[in-house]
Amino acid sequence: MALKKTTRGGAVFLLLAAAAASAQVGPNIRMNAPQCPMPEGRLGRSPQAIVGDSTGTFLVAAWETMQGTCANSFGGECKAPKTPGISAIGYSTDGGKTWTDQGSPYLGGNAMTSGRPGLDRGGVDNQTYFLISRATYINGPKWSDDTPGGSNQVGLLFYRGRFKDGVLTWTDQHLFEPRGPLAILRSPSILAAKDGSGRVWMAICYVPGVCGRRGASGGQIEVYSSPDEGKTWGPPVLVSPEEFTEGPKPDPADMKCGDHGAIQILPEMALGSGGELYVTWQHGPTLQHLNPIELDHVTGMRFARSLDGGRTFSAPKELALVNSMREDPPVGYSKTTPNDMPRIAVAKDARHRGRIYVAYTSAVREVGAKDTLQVPDSSQIFLIHSDDKGTTWSPPVPVSPPVPPAGVKRLWPTLTVHDSGAVDIAYMETLEKQVTPDPDDLECKMMTVAGRRRDGKLSSLADVYWVQSTDGGDHFGPPVRVTTATSNWCKTAYDWVTTQFANFGDILGAFTAGERTFAVWTDGRDGVPDAYVAELGVSRTKPAKPAKPAKASQQGKKPALD
Repeated sequence: MALKKTTRGGAVFLLLAAAAASAQVGPNIRMNAPQCPMPEGRLGRSPQAIVGDSTGTFLVAAWETMQGTCANSFGGECKAPKTPGISAIGYSTDGGKTWTDQGSPYLGGNAMTSGRPGLDRGGVDNQTYFLISRATYINGPKWSDDTPGGSNQVGLLFYRGRFKDGVLTWTDQHLFEPRGPLAILRSPSILAAKDGSGRVWMAICYVPGVCGRRGASGGQIEVYSSPDEGKTWGPPVLVSPEEFTEGPKPDPADMKCGDHGAIQILPEMALGSGGELYVTWQHGPTLQHLNPIELDHVTGMRFARSLDGGRTFSAPKELALVNSMREDPPVGYSKTTPNDMPRIAVAKDARHRGRIYVAYTSAVREVGAKDTLQVPDSSQIFLIHSDDKGTTWSPPVPVSPPVPPAGVKRLWPTLTVHDSGAVDIAYMETLEKQVTPDPDDLECKMMTVAGRRRDGKLSSLADVYWVQSTDGGDHFGPPVRVTTATSNWCKTAYDWVTTQFANFGDILGAFTAGERTFAVWTDGRDGVPDAYVAELGVSRTKPAKPAKPAKASQQGKKPALD
């Protein structure tokens, strides 16, 4: 197999020849139906999850659809979809070759899906598909920037569905509502057991009100459990408590009331080989004041475990401190605050059975900058693992070659493990560079979701890459490009709708069935953000040479691990 020497991001390393690399990745396939601009529709489809059966034949993907913000409580003056909702579903019955855009599930009532979808498959026969999404009123108060995320969130919607005669059919739904008038529920994820027990878990960020303001705190992590395929649910179990403080004399009129605490969002779960339930989430940065927001620039990757099926959890453990991406977004990204979400998976193979993997991103240095400025600082992705149920952890391993100080951002890793033990990580990489020769040209004119412009001379040229480890995450083969066309985020048209929806989403999604892995991402090759999928083949390359230990400058203020 031919190899060639190449340079990317300032590092020289070996890559598979183009013909061999392309053979490892299947075709890039758009999953959503063609989009229409205003007034027929709104542009933007951001996939966040994919799951399927044990063979990878039947697949289900979920994405955010801006079409769902037409009419209803979002008030868009465009053509409303057939069924209301912002979390849309696509499915395939031929291993991902062709897709049906089903739109948003809707089974009646005054609540519709409102983004951040999560998927899994399980049940007593492992043929039930579960969808979780934020919820918004269909007919209710119009959204405003005064509501958390500008979304009128009223809780979380949980759906159950099955394939019947080759069609994905949703059978029932359940609305999880906040426990108080000032609280909101956000960042849901779903996990289903594959052992026929029918157990299902849902992890959320519960955001209570602080000082009389709705959903104004940093949030706490909770987990719900169902013993019967989601038909009934127990009360939420606290994993990591709220950290905001109100001070000695809280005054609801004072915007600095409740002026200190860490953000806690984006929990994700995995099951251990012995039924252990593991949870990871983003802890930080720490808010110094609510309005305006002032914060430090370091985020913790947190972890907790349950050895009794989710009834109780261990004390939260900080796995790593990273330089936050919150003020280091790609210049063409419409959100001002990217997430620092860790991703988790567990090995099933005989050699590494029960090994826990956690992947995360860190900027090369602490970055603090106004959201109107283009910040080119690079970022890298790291992997750690544990062989003792999360008690101790390995040193961090960078999954790709070193990045230069500026110009290369790697972010949004998604992590899966094959039955054979191979570890797959797909991630987004943006080159922050000037495209035109005119040194005075403002190439990127980005309207952010905060309503402020981020204009500058740099553009964000984005591709998805895939790396694989065949030795338990100690070393990784060279990155393989997944996307067959580069997206210029600055030149991709999308419709601004509140502070919660970004032009290229928040995360990538991946699913492994046996030795088949499928990755989904937002792609702008056709000028609008579309939902794309590709199958990642099994790498036949040998593991790369051992990576050098990560420098402290890429890991945050202090060592990443205990």
